[in-house]
Amino acid sequence: MAVDVRILTAAVFILAAHFTYAQDCSYMVAIPRPERPDFPSQNFDGIPWSQYPLIPVEGREDVCMNEFQPGNQNPVTVIFMEEEIEGDVAIARLNYRGTNTPTIVSPFSFGTFNMLGPVIRRIPENGGDWHLVITQRQDYETPGMQQYIFDVRVDDEPLVATVMLLIVNIDDNDPIIQMFEPCDIPERGETGITSCKYTVSDADGEISTRFMRFEISSDRDDDEYFELVRENIQGQWMYVHMRVHVKKPLDYEENPLHLFRVTAYDSLPNTHTVTMMVQVENVENRPPRWVEIFAVQQFDEKTERSFRVRAIDGDTGIDKPIFYRIETEKGEEDLFSIQTIEGGREGAWFNVAPIDRDTLEKEVFHVSIIAYKYGDNDVIGSSSFQSKADVVIIVNDVNDQAPLPFREEYSIEIMEETAMTLNLEDFGFHDRDLGPHAQYTVHLESIHPPRAHEAFYIAPEVGYQRQSFIMGTQNHHMLDFEVPEFQNIQLRAIAIDMDDPKWVGIAIINIKLINWNDELPMFESDVQTVSFDETEGAGFYVATVVAKDRDVDDKVEHSLMGNAVSYLRIDKETGEIFVTENEAFNYHRQNELFVQIRADDTLGEPYNTNTTQLVIKLRDINNTPPTLRLPRSTPSVEENVPDGFVIPTQLNATDPDTTAELRFEIDWENSYATRQGRNTDSKEYIGCIEIETIYPNINERGNAIGRVVVREIRDGVTIDYEMFEVLYLTVIVRDLNTVIGEDQDISTFTITIIDMNDNPPLWVEGTLTQEFRVREVAASGVVIGSVLATDIDGPLYNQVRYTITPRLDTPEDLVDIDFNTGQISVKLHQAIDADEPPRQNLYYTVIASDKCDLLTVTECPPDPTYFETPGEITIHITDTNNKVPQVEDDKFEATVYIYEGADDGEHVVQIYASDLDRDEIYHKVSYQINYAINSRLRDFFEMDLESGLVYVNNTAGELLDRDGDEPTHRIFFNVIDNFYGEGDGNRNQNETQVLVVLLDINDNYPELPETIPWAISESLEQGERVPPEIFARDRDEPGTDNSRVAYAITGLASTDRDIQVPDLFNMITIERDRGIDQTGILEAAMDLRGYWGTYEIDIQAFDHGIPQRISNQKYPLVIRPYNFHDPVFVFPQPGATIRLAKMKMLSSSTC
Repeated sequence: MAVDVRILTAAVFILAAHFTYAQDCSYMVAIPRPERPDFPSQNFDGIPWSQYPLIPVEGREDVCMNEFQPGNQNPVTVIFMEEEIEGDVAIARLNYRGTNTPTIVSPFSFGTFNMLGPVIRRIPENGGDWHLVITQRQDYETPGMQQYIFDVRVDDEPLVATVMLLIVNIDDNDPIIQMFEPCDIPERGETGITSCKYTVSDADGEISTRFMRFEISSDRDDDEYFELVRENIQGQWMYVHMRVHVKKPLDYEENPLHLFRVTAYDSLPNTHTVTMMVQVENVENRPPRWVEIFAVQQFDEKTERSFRVRAIDGDTGIDKPIFYRIETEKGEEDLFSIQTIEGGREGAWFNVAPIDRDTLEKEVFHVSIIAYKYGDNDVIGSSSFQSKADVVIIVNDVNDQAPLPFREEYSIEIMEETAMTLNLEDFGFHDRDLGPHAQYTVHLESIHPPRAHEAFYIAPEVGYQRQSFIMGTQNHHMLDFEVPEFQNIQLRAIAIDMDDPKWVGIAIINIKLINWNDELPMFESDVQTVSFDETEGAGFYVATVVAKDRDVDDKVEHSLMGNAVSYLRIDKETGEIFVTENEAFNYHRQNELFVQIRADDTLGEPYNTNTTQLVIKLRDINNTPPTLRLPRSTPSVEENVPDGFVIPTQLNATDPDTTAELRFEIDWENSYATRQGRNTDSKEYIGCIEIETIYPNINERGNAIGRVVVREIRDGVTIDYEMFEVLYLTVIVRDLNTVIGEDQDISTFTITIIDMNDNPPLWVEGTLTQEFRVREVAASGVVIGSVLATDIDGPLYNQVRYTITPRLDTPEDLVDIDFNTGQISVKLHQAIDADEPPRQNLYYTVIASDKCDLLTVTECPPDPTYFETPGEITIHITDTNNKVPQVEDDKFEATVYIYEGADDGEHVVQIYASDLDRDEIYHKVSYQINYAINSRLRDFFEMDLESGLVYVNNTAGELLDRDGDEPTHRIFFNVIDNFYGEGDGNRNQNETQVLVVLLDINDNYPELPETIPWAISESLEQGERVPPEIFARDRDEPGTDNSRVAYAITGLASTDRDIQVPDLFNMITIERDRGIDQTGILEAAMDLRGYWGTYEIDIQAFDHGIPQRISNQKYPLVIRPYNFHDPVFVFPQPGATIRLAKMKMLSSSTC
């Protein structure tokens, strides 16, 4: 036993000192195991058994023999053999060629013969060398199979060869992942280490567990979220811990359960794959999410409707009840309500009360529906989590309103038989419906007397919603006060809904005629004849000539015209005529007298006059003055005839005197002219007529003819019908040779003027300058207004017709005009555009023409002359919001760059958009960030509503960070016109986006690892490097000075020895391409022999950015003592007693 102990002890010492020999097989048990060294070739020729009993077997990688040292006391051959080798394994060749057979001594000094199964055989069998062969497969994990010590003996050799066979553990067992506990990780937590830890075992021990690593395989990129990190267990290499680390925050909504495969790899590698489940814990942080909501609801007015809406808890793993409330526009609170369905998980009923669109005059309503829940610390009435949905309610108009008059009854007094527009105050109708339901026709009907409505017109004939109308006379001759039933007229103005005729509005119009002097005095006959002696003197009754006037309360006054007043008088009331002078008559001079009697009414202006003729036939008593004879019919002449025109009539004068010489002349002082019964200014007719005296027989000048000739009174002006209709001339025939008695005869001569079309239509004052308006994209037929022109010509030539043509840049066919009434309406449907190009007004020339139109009459008057009077009108276009704003993406960059950590107010980008609508309220564009797409943007960015300027606004207490999970931000924008809903209330919207890329600033420190396992040998020589490399991560932008890290040593101190420590190490920075992920490594600055012990080394990592960021970390560094010296046996002195216990021996045998 003592010998065995000594042999075992010597083997152990040999194993401990194996580093000093040339063929060193310790690499086979090194961790990690290096490649097999290139051992020098050995020649054993001539070397006997006593010097080298066993020699290596060539060509095997799984067996290695240390160099034999025959000089040692009790030399041992150390052989390393891997476990799990299939078949027989020759581990050594015996350096023996004698005749005896070598044997293996049993029992073994250490280990069991049967577990190893060693044999000695020749290889090859016939004549080959003796080999030591192992026949049993070895398993390092089987107790008793780690090492063997036994002897090989040859009878004729004194040296017994002791063999120490060390079984080399290889990594041949799969790791086992023990996954018994669930893994629950809260969402949105910090990245890094978690509490999820699992045990992984491997029977191969340190050679496996020291290099254990774990991989995640998943179809859903779970490896981007998790990392599995090995954690060694102090003093235990059969097990390691697998710790779950989170690489980026988890999101319950994105994935509540991560299910993936985990594979453990050891050094070979052997693998073990299990399925791992990570349950994400829902952390309350989300507002409710709409699952049942609408954007627009449209239904008929005055109907009650309910709509179901529903939202769920955005934190679905918590699933709190959801409550609801609404926000309406001011004054609309009673129209809308919402009722949460009991329990808060079935949604709510959004209720709409009956809406009277016609009363409100509004059809579009905006309501915000808010779903909310209470957080754990919220109080009732104040919720931290809510989601708003903006909805639109559109109420359809129902045709349930009649076009009602502004007033139920109107009264007005007008002049009889006068063309005019009735000045009815606030005359119109209002249909409170919308669109086609608000269109109606208007016409007049008679109440009293029958057919009275035919004397009037109403314009326009079609109305829309609230519309004012014009009423005027069109057949004013029917309005005769002298007809009693027409003195008080009552009409109905009836408005009928064009969509549904049952909706009717009626206004009563009372018209009272005002009597005025419009009737002429009328004589019973045109001519009355009387006869008496030429000698009758003063006071003689001649005749009674009476005229009557139809005007009510009118009185007629009679008078004599011409020279009859010199010898006659007439009672102005009774019409009785008497002689006023003695010797007033002379038969020879004039045996027949023609007296013009004039009747004038007295009711009031304009005064009316009529004449008749009294013929006095004298019975010849004595000589008389000349006699003037007028034509029995009143002559007529067209107006505007040229100078010198002879009127087709003839005046005759005679004088019985043989010496008579008659001459015609006109007494202009006593002549006059009238227009519609009114006297005309004398300057308009004096001199327009000349009576030329013609003698049929030149030698008989007591018989003369008067030829009536037209003369100019001004350049180009002769007779003008518009100045006078009837010309009353006082004509005198005079006997130039009368010596005794009256030498003349006087008479009134009436000439009727024939009207010709010589005056153009004239626009009524204000009709062209009135304000015309039309709504953009108005429908065809919409009435814009009307124009009116009058013509002072007579009724044959004063009918005005209307046409319209565009001018300036106004397009064709946008509007039309009624040929007869002048009513202007929209022609092409929705063709009026105020926007492209911007257009404020439509400009037109309207033409009023008095040209006869055979389409409306069967025969035209004789004068073919006609006039066209142009006029210019302007129609203002009322703009509507019908253009969508357009993003001007050529004015800003789609990608912008700003530095991370930007301060509040720093400009990011300015968005530009334009709108083609004409009016500012519609083309003014407002800008908003669409936080609904990414609410995270609200924490960093804000946008000016007016200018579109985006600027930094750090509202959540954190700054923009390029180095985290958000190196970029994509901002979505809404561009909106008519943001405040002005005008027609319509809003249009467009969208755009900008990518904001954060530029790096040097705001991160290099992150040195918390621990580095530096344990090195004292045998390290100068220039040798010490693994592992140091890596300090810098989260700033890769490839820049901000993240380019270098390393330095700032201190080294011994912690267990009181020695002076020199600079044992240099720090080498290992440069990388672009400075990305640079590492550092320690390099021995000198040989470390003599400096074993434990040290604290201070490592500094620093980047190259501005300002420079520096990190320092202290690490333990162990320099293991190295066995530089061979062992030396010190034997006990003779006689010394050494006591060994069995347990002690066994313990020693396993060292």
